[in-house]
Formats: sequence, C-alpha cells, structure tokens
Amino acid sequence: MQNRIESDEPVRLNRYLATCGVGSRRKCDELISGGHVFVNGQKVTELGIKVTPDDIVEYRGKKVTPMKKLTYIAYHKPRGVMVTKTDPENRLTVYEALKSAGGDFDYLNYVGRLDFNSEGLLLLTNDGDLIHALTHPRYRIKKVYAVKVDRELTKDEIDRLLDGVESEGQFLKAGSVENISGQIDDRKQFWYEIVLYEGKNRQIRRMLESIGVLISKLRRTQFASVKMGDLKYGEFRHLTEKEIGALKSAGYKVQHDPGISKRNK
Repeated sequence: MQNRIESDEPVRLNRYLATCGVGSRRKCDELISGGHVFVNGQKVTELGIKVTPDDIVEYRGKKVTPMKKLTYIAYHKPRGVMVTKTDPENRLTVYEALKSAGGDFDYLNYVGRLDFNSEGLLLLTNDGDLIHALTHPRYRIKKVYAVKVDRELTKDEIDRLLDGVESEGQFLKAGSVENISGQIDDRKQFWYEIVLYEGKNRQIRRMLESIGVLISKLRRTQFASVKMGDLKYGEFRHLTEKEIGALKSAGYKVQHDPGISKRNK
C-alpha cells in the first residue's frame, strides 16, 4: 500500500486529501460532498474528480499538500479524554493530552474512536489509506477489550452477545466473550475479554446495557495486530516497522468469519 503520490498522473481527489493527512478516503468523500474542498479556487462536490500536483487544493481555506513523512502512534488514552479535534464543551481532547505527554501530533488522525469514559489503545496516523483500510466495515478488523462489569454473566447472556442483540435500530454482535476475572485482579471482580469485528458507536456499552449489565471500566487492549502491552496510562510510542507492516497487511485481508466464536462453557 502506497500512501504518497509520486507521479504527475491525475489521482482521485479523496486519495489526494488522504495523503495530505485530512482523513480517510471515506471521510474525505464526506468533506467533498459537503462542499468543504476547493480546487483552483472552485468549490467541488463531485466525487471521483481527479487532480494533479499542479492543482491548488484547499480545505478550510488553507492549501493542503501531501505529507512526506508518515507517522504511526500508539497511545494509552486515559478516561476523561475526548477523541476529537475540538470539543464544544472544552473538555480535554486527545491532542491536548498528547501534547502534555510530550507529543505534538495535531497533524495526525485517529483510527476509530474511544468514548469519553473508555480508556486504552488508540492508534493515530497521517496515513489516510491505512485509516480507510482499518476502519472500513468490509475488513472486519479485530479489536480486543477488557471490560469490568457489576456481576457475572450467565451462559445465556454470553450466547446472546455472540448471537447478536438489537440496540437503537442496529444489530450488534460480539466475536468472542471470555471470563478473565482471575487474570486481572485477585479480588472478587468480574472482568471479561470481548472481541469485536465491528466498529459501531459505543458498541460494547450498548450491548451490555441491552442485557441489563452495567460497565464500570472499559479498556481497549488490542487494535488489529497492535497490542497495548506495557504502554503506561497516558503515554504514547511510535509503532515499530514490524507493527506497521502487520497493520497494512491486516487492513487488506478479509479476516476469518467472526461468527465462529469461542463460547464460554
């Protein structure tokens, strides 16, 4: 997968914007359709338009150019941090939190989201093609969460999560659910590892709410092939070349059928 534009041949505008770090191709399509992009001083809303390096492309009134250096970051997002560029309620954003941790990454985009009260692994990059590949529903990228709940789940409840539940007009389904209580805390607490192959808004919270279970902590521990490991709370690190290669591979291979799930006995 090549993110940079290295020739003078015309390329689709959404790809050009992605190489500039504006967002994934899908997000760039939304920006084009919404009239937020100008080419040579003219607003464009037609998807599929092509541009060359000689064209002047503007987004939000500023000229954008392809970024030469691709950056890939893993961040252990704390609770109480908004995964957004700006927040109308002036809550701490992920970019402000990263700056406090010593990283000036305003030019990066996040890969998927974690909600305000969730914590754990968040990936950020300016590789628009990779963001598209890792967030497109077609590729069913694996995401792993450690979830602390208020009680033990019954076998029937686990089966419901694996078979799928309805919430707000959507069908939500877990790839696997495993009791890991003894692996995390010696005290009597209820922890489950939940694997998703979807990326719907607040999916785990909505799934558990639908069966009457309350979440007290939700932490993402793995995104595709990247694991949080010993990355400390509120810290970030650059991904290794091996991790980047594995992410690119994962994003372009349809994963195994998540319907074949590990069920707790």
